[in-house]
Amino acid sequence: MREELFWDRDAANVSPDVEIERAINFGGFDFIQHVQDKHGMDRFTDVLMHSRNLSRKAVNYWCLVLHLDRAKTRTFTMDRMWSPFR
Repeated sequence: MREELFWDRDAANVSPDVEIERAINFGGFDFIQHVQDKHGMDRFTDVLMHSRNLSRKAVNYWCLVLHLDRAKTRTFTMDRMWSPFR
């Protein structure tokens, strides 16, 4: 586990969903591979599709790689509270 990604919580008690979210948002390919091996692709895909704590860029990338419809992800279906451009 890359402890620098979990500076705000006890690394020993990190839930699998939080570990996957941090890997998707901030992890390198080696950490992504580790998380996929540890938790499985089904869990990885489930977090990718249903988490609200993911960046749009990261979700877009992983949807392209995994051939998933980004429009069905929670990141792209929820209303944004703040839009930087009008």
